Amino acid sequence: MLTRRHFIRNVSVAGGALSLGFSLTGCSTDRAPQFDEAAFSPNAFLRIDKSGRVTVQIHKAEMGQGVVTGIITLIAEELEVAPESVHYEMAPVHTAYADPEMMLQITGGSASMRVYYDILRLAGATAREILVKAASRVSGEALDDLYAEAGQILSRSGHYSAAYGELVATAVGIPVPTDVRLKSAAEFKLIGRYDRRLDSAPKVDGSAQFGIDVQLDDALVAVVIRNPHFGGKLVEFNAEQAKLHPGVFDIFTIEQGIAVVAEGYWQALKAAEKVDVSFVAAANSTLASSEDIERAMSAALAGEEFVTVRDDGEHPSDPQDKLVSADYRVPFLAHATMEPQNATALVSDDHCEVWVGSQAPDIAQDVAARLLGLPHESVTIHNQFLGCGFGRRAVADNVAEVVAIAAQVRRPVKLIWSREDDTRHDFYRPAMAGHLSASVAENGDVSHWHHRIVGPSINQQLFPLMGKAMLPNWMPTGILGVAGNFVAKDDFSSVEGAKELPYEFNAIKVQYHNLEVPVPLGFWRSVGHSHSAFIVESFVDELAAAVGHDPLLFRRRHLPQDSRQRRVLDAVAELSNWGDAAAGRFQGVAVHQSFGSVVAQVAEVSLIDSELIVERFYCVIDCGQVINPDIVRDQMEGAIAFGLTAALYGEITLEGGAVTQSNFNDYPILRHNEMPEVVVSIIDSSDAPSGVGEPGTPPVAPALANAIFAANGQRLRQLPLRIS
Repeated sequence: MLTRRHFIRNVSVAGGALSLGFSLTGCSTDRAPQFDEAAFSPNAFLRIDKSGRVTVQIHKAEMGQGVVTGIITLIAEELEVAPESVHYEMAPVHTAYADPEMMLQITGGSASMRVYYDILRLAGATAREILVKAASRVSGEALDDLYAEAGQILSRSGHYSAAYGELVATAVGIPVPTDVRLKSAAEFKLIGRYDRRLDSAPKVDGSAQFGIDVQLDDALVAVVIRNPHFGGKLVEFNAEQAKLHPGVFDIFTIEQGIAVVAEGYWQALKAAEKVDVSFVAAANSTLASSEDIERAMSAALAGEEFVTVRDDGEHPSDPQDKLVSADYRVPFLAHATMEPQNATALVSDDHCEVWVGSQAPDIAQDVAARLLGLPHESVTIHNQFLGCGFGRRAVADNVAEVVAIAAQVRRPVKLIWSREDDTRHDFYRPAMAGHLSASVAENGDVSHWHHRIVGPSINQQLFPLMGKAMLPNWMPTGILGVAGNFVAKDDFSSVEGAKELPYEFNAIKVQYHNLEVPVPLGFWRSVGHSHSAFIVESFVDELAAAVGHDPLLFRRRHLPQDSRQRRVLDAVAELSNWGDAAAGRFQGVAVHQSFGSVVAQVAEVSLIDSELIVERFYCVIDCGQVINPDIVRDQMEGAIAFGLTAALYGEITLEGGAVTQSNFNDYPILRHNEMPEVVVSIIDSSDAPSGVGEPGTPPVAPALANAIFAANGQRLRQLPLRIS
């Protein structure tokens, strides 16, 4: 039972529609504003009009992970309507949509279904109970004799039925119930069963609008020439010849570089090539190249300036144990989203509208408001479908650029980044280094696990940027930089997945050193788990190999008997026929918990004339209560493809403070013919839902690296994996 004290609930009516709103933080004093036929109440998840049309606002970004289907499934389950009959809109920016954990209207951390599982069900259940009460008033039937089914309220006697739309006028006058009963799992009709993807049809027929699809009347198109050197400066530029190019509207500087504005993208792009520009690199940068950063990481690993994030105490040493140690490295990575960065803006004296696919529309709103000196309520963000996000679209640098350009030209402007722009001006997954050592006995006992981690802090950079969206415009933001530096000392995003080591080893110690780098950093699918899992699960394999133990059984031995990790390991062993692969095939295993879910994977590879063939991936996930099974399978398959790209190819390198990669020719992604067969199994569970979008990525690289070791004896400790 969820009670009223958990949420502030509002019922509003206009034009004969019922709207239900909730304050998600539990402390907001905002009320759901009235809406009319042209506008939907921004504090409402759910609206039903007199025609019976049910409309749901999608307050999370849909970037392919299936939140549209998931959100509607949860509401429809309790409201007793078919999900495919529900209409949906992308929600506007409003404090009621701030994620209760992250305090921002943001999509990330694989949190959408986990955080909103009860909240969205409550929205549907509350509407259902109000409609039942409305039917009782209209019909005179007792409440216990009425029930909801297929968008109607029916009497058990069969004497009465009314569609939801017929009851709206009465329902709006009924007080919101203090307590609402949610269904038990045994009553579910949709949750755990519904597999129709609700956003597929518009994406197939082309009616789905992504940010890059936005077309406004009289709109210009802009590209920006940016300094390739991080922290560098513009010396001078000459655009006289470029301005003569057909279709050019204007060329001028903004904070981020030189804006070239034209009637079309091709015209702007070709004109930009004619601009004579001189940039300089950042002065006194001591970490301007990949080699510089690598040397600094090695020096830090050998030093003693670490913060201890976990220390389980001392354990007596046994001189008979084998001491195993190794160094690991992972590189900077770009997001390489299918849809490059873009945004469209229209700016007037007292208002701004932005059309963009954003994972954090309130950050986009804040960036535009601060740049223009407008109150937040004077900036409207129209969120669109996202052509992938992976964390990249939580940053609003594209919004800052397009708003600055639109403010100067006073016409609608669409900003489009090229693939080269997208690769060279990303917010990158940080490069990290790890040194591990441990003692292992012949019987497999492990002690003195010591893991040192060196790398830059994402939150040191992003906390000040994202924190501004939580503050009013008039409040000084300098304190956010101080807070970012404080967080950086033991940044959870740098140590997650290493600090929470699940194995029952004796004396575990984990330490972190923040190495500041002049490279923009961002959240990348699975964040710190993306490097921690590779390092930890590869080294666990090394320990097993050091004493000649089966790597899967070695893990199993050191996991608590009732742990989820052990459960998924057993399941993936059975699924993959572990230890009995076909002739010429070799297997590697990894298990990792992230975002509340546990995933175990077995990679199966072959070597043909020393060429690696990834034949098959077996994957088992325990993500608690499943909402849409096919979406879970899809996310595991996509995460494996994403992880394989990083494991086999992903690497961003620097020279002179600039990224050397440019496009898919030198930052390749996995090709269709390289994709292995993927077999996914989902653990049946009635526990609360946990994350799905990201947990499939972390085990990929270690499972593959461990399979390569099984195949040829090479222990690859650096990504991307390169067989010598």
